[in-house]
Amino acid sequence: MSGDIKLQVRQLVWEVQNTLSTSKDPSEVSQALLRLSVLLPYNKTSKSQDFPDSRLSEAKKEFSQHHYVTFLEFLISKLSVDWLGGLGEDRRRELLDRFFLDGVHQDAFIVLASAVQKSSPSYKQDKCVSLLEQFLTQNKLTSMFWEQCNTIATGHMIQTNQSESRRQPRVHNALWEELVTILATIPDRMANKLQQRNHPAFYPEQYFQSLALSMWTTLEKVHGAIKASNDCSMAFLQLLLGKLCIQGQAGPVFRVLLPRLTRQTHQDFVWQRVSCLLLTGVQDRCVESLVSHLVTQVPWYGILSRLLGDGVLRSQKLKYILTHKCLLIRHYEQDLVVQNIMGYLADSQTRRPLLIQTLLRLLEVWSDSSAIKHTSYDQHAYLSKAILAGLAHLNSKEKQENKQDLIRRLLEGVQHHIDSPVIKIRRLGMIVAESVTKMVDPDGQKLKFEYEEDEETARLFSLLTPPSDPGDELEVEMETEKGLMKKTSLPQREDTAKTSSGCQEGKMTSPQSKEGSDSELDSDDDLEPYDMPEDVKKSKVKQPVYIRDCLDGLISNEDADRMEACLSVCEQLVRRQPDNLEEVCVELVKILLHLQNNFAIPEFTRLRRGSMLATAVFCPLQVSQFLTTEFYAPNYTIMQRLDMLEVLVGAAQELSQPIKQKDTRPEPLVQLLPTPGEQTREPQHWRDVVQRRIEKNTRRFAKGASKPDPTPVPNKFQTVAGHFFFPLLKNYDSRQNTLDMLGEDALVLGRLVYSLGAILYAAANTMVARQMAKSLLEFVWVLRFHTEPYVRQSLLFAVSMVILSVPAHVLTSDLQEEIFEGQQWLQDVLEKDTDAECQKLAVQTLMLLQNTLQQELSGGDKQQ
Repeated sequence: MSGDIKLQVRQLVWEVQNTLSTSKDPSEVSQALLRLSVLLPYNKTSKSQDFPDSRLSEAKKEFSQHHYVTFLEFLISKLSVDWLGGLGEDRRRELLDRFFLDGVHQDAFIVLASAVQKSSPSYKQDKCVSLLEQFLTQNKLTSMFWEQCNTIATGHMIQTNQSESRRQPRVHNALWEELVTILATIPDRMANKLQQRNHPAFYPEQYFQSLALSMWTTLEKVHGAIKASNDCSMAFLQLLLGKLCIQGQAGPVFRVLLPRLTRQTHQDFVWQRVSCLLLTGVQDRCVESLVSHLVTQVPWYGILSRLLGDGVLRSQKLKYILTHKCLLIRHYEQDLVVQNIMGYLADSQTRRPLLIQTLLRLLEVWSDSSAIKHTSYDQHAYLSKAILAGLAHLNSKEKQENKQDLIRRLLEGVQHHIDSPVIKIRRLGMIVAESVTKMVDPDGQKLKFEYEEDEETARLFSLLTPPSDPGDELEVEMETEKGLMKKTSLPQREDTAKTSSGCQEGKMTSPQSKEGSDSELDSDDDLEPYDMPEDVKKSKVKQPVYIRDCLDGLISNEDADRMEACLSVCEQLVRRQPDNLEEVCVELVKILLHLQNNFAIPEFTRLRRGSMLATAVFCPLQVSQFLTTEFYAPNYTIMQRLDMLEVLVGAAQELSQPIKQKDTRPEPLVQLLPTPGEQTREPQHWRDVVQRRIEKNTRRFAKGASKPDPTPVPNKFQTVAGHFFFPLLKNYDSRQNTLDMLGEDALVLGRLVYSLGAILYAAANTMVARQMAKSLLEFVWVLRFHTEPYVRQSLLFAVSMVILSVPAHVLTSDLQEEIFEGQQWLQDVLEKDTDAECQKLAVQTLMLLQNTLQQELSGGDKQQ
């Protein structure tokens, strides 16, 4: 550009600014603004009195690059009612507003936004806000976006991994960063500055919807340019979309963009290319927020495949987010997420190797025992869903090639799942094992487990079927809704007519067939026996009356009826408290403990445990010594040890319950009448008569205690509480062939801790409870870092039982050090534990402890 053009433009700008600063004549102001408006980029006037036609384009370029921003700032500084009072509304809109709306849009937008931030409530601020609102309503944002797509600014250039012939430049410079930041924060800026005077156009929902519509219009222009073989850059749109997503505005933006992109990419390859460049070209720090919204909102994995294309193969960040972070680190409640991710990887032949790699990685993590223990159930269930969703997309060739790797990783993890004390974890292992063996080797031997089926199991098995495209079905349904209603209504009416006519025919023919059916009524051959479920089954064997006869019947392994009769009446015989019960109680419990259901006796488990429980209640000392000793003895199964704990807990709870003393005195059959002396006897004083009448006619809302205080009864459990509790603590760390509570048998350890807590609660307010609570806290302190979540949950339960069972003054005196350390541990569990149930129990225990200590401190203050 020649130097004389630069001088002429600078001279013209200086003259116009001088005129606007000194002149108060509206005609001079209008003439000065009109002279300079010729240099605006979007001014269609091709004649200028200051520049020849051949040099006008050079003058416009010089003015836009070097003088436009400073002149806008000058105009904003002059905005006032006095200065613009002489110009009419139409003239003001024609001359003044066009400098902001028809100039360089990005510069004008930045200047106006900065002016609003720097100004106070005034005419200047209102005018700048009005001009910003016109940017939105007059579609100026679209023009601004399109300018950035056509202009490749000089700055740091980053090129994607595309072919050499078609590279997509990504531009980052200070102007774009500032512009994108302002665009993404306009609602917050306006709300903070204008407060109650804010305009509806700048409300977040409306503003971001308008912004997304402008982005969509720009994408349509980009699509047209690509089809016309014209070059354009999408770097600015990528930068803006990433900024909006990372600031949490992906929802309103994709509510506009996603349906339109879904519809346009259905059969148009160019639109698929545009979508892939837009979504996969955002900055790396914005990929996670964008992908997280896509996988949760896209209704089908085929749509996600059209939107992202093979971007996961080109972008390492996108690959990490999709195949690692969204599957192994984060988890979602929606099953749609894993279906979208695994379906997207399987939807193209170029991405299927990544599907196999991801599936093997998921199975490896799923099989890791450390991952099972240190992740929450929700996370592990989500991982299982991802494995099942990936299996649904494997073809026969891939199953055959990767069969050995899949089965090997599966078998490593199934054993860890079955060993888990959490029922849901065990069920997950069974379901995944069944599904993998069924899908990978359909002709081979299949695994089959027994577990409870519910809604969750149905959801897991439904993932083995790939979802179909809901968009096409929905579109067909919407287009043919009326036709379908008409078509389906006619057969219904015909069926109804046929049914009604058939009923009429039946009514007409019923008199004719009545005679032929009379002969069939006399036959009893076709009568079915009526089921009487309330009938009492009569036993062929007489029920025993004495406890020793019952023992003999339980030992007999050949007579099923006798064993069933003895087992059904055993608890009743024990609760009658026969004289020789103490002599045979240990032998009876031993027999019941080893008794097996060889004859499929109904309610066998309930009858067996009920009999042992009754024996432990009426002979607590002998039975507790036997069970606590045999609990750590060898040659017992896990189920038998759990039965021992359940019997001890049940007996402790029943013994600790107060027994209601019933009044056994019989009521008199005849009510005694008062004697004649009592009938004729008068009060000794008139005051008694008046007081009695007052009491009779007086209505009282409260008069002392409405019920007498309960009669205190001794706790029968206090004398034997130590025999139930302390022997269970002595050998927990011993290791045997059939019992390793610190190793594989974490389930038994967890149930042991639960049982100790329940036994302590049954011994509440007894003399031995203090020593039991101290021993239990020491036991908890040793196991507080156990890796199994079930054990940590039981430890938290035990701490809560200590707080409930021991008086508050004991917690603050004798157990002060233990309680303080326990409180610190509860806080660590709340902040650092990976199991959600442990965190929930820690919160409840902390609240219980704080309330107990607060009540104790407040009570002490009142006494002082």
